[in-house]
Parts: sequence; C-alpha cells; structure tokens
Amino acid sequence: MVSYPKVKRQKVKGKSTLAFILLPFAFCLVLAALLPLPILAQALGWGLAVALALIDPVFGLYWAVLSVPVQDLVHLPGGLSYTQAAMLVAVSAWGLRALAHPERPIAGGRLRALWIALLWTLLLAASFTPYSRTEALKETLRWVEAFLVWLIAVNTVKRPWHIAGLVACLLLAPAVDAVIGLTQFASGDGPPSFRIAAGSSFVRAYGTIGAPNSFAGYLNMAWPLAVALAVGAILDFRFQILGLRTSSQSTIKNPKSKMLLVLGSWSATVLLVVALVASFSRGGWVGASIGLLAMTIALGRTTARWAAVGLAAGALLLVLGGVGLLPQPIARRVASIARSVSIFDAASVQVTDENFAVVERMAQLQAGWRMFAARPLVGIGPGNYNAAYPDFAVVPWYASRGHAHNYYLHMAAEAGVAGALAYLALLAGVSYQSLAALRRANGTFRRSIVVGCCGIIAATAGHNLFENLHVLSMGIQLAAVWGLIAVLTNWEPRIEDRG
Repeated sequence: MVSYPKVKRQKVKGKSTLAFILLPFAFCLVLAALLPLPILAQALGWGLAVALALIDPVFGLYWAVLSVPVQDLVHLPGGLSYTQAAMLVAVSAWGLRALAHPERPIAGGRLRALWIALLWTLLLAASFTPYSRTEALKETLRWVEAFLVWLIAVNTVKRPWHIAGLVACLLLAPAVDAVIGLTQFASGDGPPSFRIAAGSSFVRAYGTIGAPNSFAGYLNMAWPLAVALAVGAILDFRFQILGLRTSSQSTIKNPKSKMLLVLGSWSATVLLVVALVASFSRGGWVGASIGLLAMTIALGRTTARWAAVGLAAGALLLVLGGVGLLPQPIARRVASIARSVSIFDAASVQVTDENFAVVERMAQLQAGWRMFAARPLVGIGPGNYNAAYPDFAVVPWYASRGHAHNYYLHMAAEAGVAGALAYLALLAGVSYQSLAALRRANGTFRRSIVVGCCGIIAATAGHNLFENLHVLSMGIQLAAVWGLIAVLTNWEPRIEDRG
C-alpha cells in the first residue's frame, strides 16, 4: 500500500518531463508553419549547414568554397553575405573543435610563418597609411580570411573523402558559374561595354562575379584541376594517351565511381574551358597558357615535347591573329596581347577605339608605379588604390579602375617593398610545396590533383600580371587550393589504399 503512491508520483513526473521536452519542439513546429516558405527553406538549410560543420569542421570549409559565386547575390539578415556567413560557420566550428581537443597541435609548418609575415606587413602598411585606415583594415581582413581558409584546410582535411569532397567543391562552384557565364554569352545578357564587337549579339561571359576579367580569373582557379582529373581518370582506365603511364594499381576500384569521375571531370573541363574562352579576357587567356605549360612540365620529361608543341601553337595563334586568319573578335583580342605587355607613356599616346583598353591599362600601371615611388617602404595602405589614385593619375586618365592591372605592382604600391617581398615569398613557398607534393605523389588520383593544383598556381600567378585576382573573396578558392597542396605534401596514408 505504501509503494503505490510512489509509483504514481514517478508516472506523473515522467509525463511532465516528456511534456517539458516536447513543448519546445511543438513551439518550433508551429513557428515553422507560420514562416514564409523561402525563409523556412533558408533556416533549414543553414541549420543543416551548421549541424554538419559541428559534426565535422571540414563541412564548414566546403560551405566557404561553395559560397564564392553567390556572395553578392543574396544577403542574409543583418547585411551578411553568404560568404561571410559561411566563413563564420567554418571558423566557429573549427575553433570549437580545436578548443575541445587542445592536445592536438595546430598544423601549418613553415608556410604559416610566411602567411603571418604577409599579414604583419599589411598591418604595418595599414597603420602608416595617409589615406583611409578603414579601407586598409578591410583589405587586410580579406587576407586574414584567406589565411583562415588555408589554416582550416590544413587542419581538417585528414581523410580520403575529405579530399574528394574538397576537390568536388573546388570544381562544382566554378562549373555552375561557368554555366551562367555561357548563358550570358549566348543570350547577349550584359551591359553594352561587354559586347565582343560593335553590333554583335554576344557579350563577354562574366558569371556572377560581375566582370569578365575577374570571372576568367575565377575559372583559372578551377579548370586545371578539372583537366588533370579528366586525363587522370582516362589514364586509370589503362588508355595510354600523351605517352604517359598509369600506376600499376588502379586508384579507384569501384567501376561506377570511376565512371562518375570520368563523366564529372570531363563535363567540368568542357564547361570551364569554353566559359574561359567566352570571357574574351586576354589576361585570362595568357594565365591559362602559363597554367597549361606548368602542368605539362609537372607531368615530367615524357610530356616535355607537348610543352614545346603548346608554345609553338601559341606562337602560331599570334601569327594567325596578326594576318587576320582568325575570326575578327578573337583576332583583335589575340593581336592586342602583344600591345598589352609593351611599355609606353599613356599620356603621350593618341587614343583610338582600338587602343583605348591598352592605353587605359598602361595609365593604371603608371599610377601604381608612382604610388610605389612616392612611398616605397610601406606603400599607400592596403585597399587605398582608389583613394590615392587622383594624386598619382596620368593625364587625362582620371578614373581609377580599382587596381594597377598588375597585382605584383599593386601590392608594392599599397604595402611597399616589404609587402611585395612577403607576397612573393608566400608564392615561392607554395610553389616549393607543390613541387614537394609532386615528388611524393603515388597513385593516379593523387598525382592528378597535385598536377591540377600546380596548373592553378601557375595560371593565377600569370593572370595576376594583368589583374588583381585577390578580390571578391576569390582568395577563398585559391587559399583552399594552397591548403590542399599542403595536405597532399604531408599525406602519409595513400589515397588509393583507403579509397
């Protein structure tokens, strides 16, 4: 008799506890039912993204890479862009994992010191700028963002599926943007200044990036990886093309996965390369040529002849463009490449419709050089090219284009000789690391990734001779590639053994 009240109280307590647990869920369901469908879809999407990132921080890295093409399309409440929100998720998830496991050291190696040196030179230049410190700090934060992406990649990409997922993201986002760019090219959907010729119904592809040259730079950060994987996938089928040899052991043992890799990589290759051509970016084409040359050299002596063939083809293309045997819009772009690398005084040239772009480019270069000459040690301050331009403009070119049309000179102008040397040292460190990864690559899949990354590094470095590709958060894509190279350099378990 005494025990019955106890049992009854336990049952009541259990029911109240269950009701207490279910009440928040019921409230969330009612709230979700009242929300508009677009807002509900966004909330569920971001909830899933955060949950996956907390489970494994590598997903945060994926979201950051995938967000680059849509960074300016839609803004979240509070004015946050998708890229800013994705970076917040990525950094928070990785930071929480690092705090939860303090016994695990943060990897980075010698390249981390080069990153820190660059960031310090940017902060130094920002502190001494005679122009806007706000703009200087914003530009420095963009480099901090790229550094964090690299650091997260180095410390979270630990398993073969991590690598496969990162490679997929590095190709998927640019491929989708390439589809958008090709649609713009074919439909003529773009401003009049993007027309490939007067009266033409086609416009230069610009994707979601907003400018054809920057769009081409974004594609140059992806197509070499797609090409290398496409060729590697065919080689893994035991087809001997280009005189290369495959590894004695097949990298991907599942035939369905192998076929998916072949179809996916070749589809991405076609989309990215055709969109790059449709951008009509001379700097993008030059960068792509340098990237292709680097890839052929990276493949070894057996492909040295293909590098020679590529150089001969490039020379022939210039000759054909000069004698008018190419389609007129392409011939004009090819012929203007030689003029783009010549040095002259923009103030003393008579401007015509044909040479306008080349002369304007030289005027921006001259302004950048004047900035560097005026403040060679610490520069005018990161992100202050526009603010300083009126003081250094070449008559009559008073409109700034935002950068010096050569990122190496641009970095020297904004951060001085210290910043330029720190940036070149970082590039040299990444290049040396890619060579080390190439020497250690064992297996077709891993070697293809490394060769593709080498092509991206070279193509971007070459394209930066004409543009500034460290804008619009494209540094996230490039930093992720650099992080992937660092991971593969120190990769001990072979991907093919675990795949």
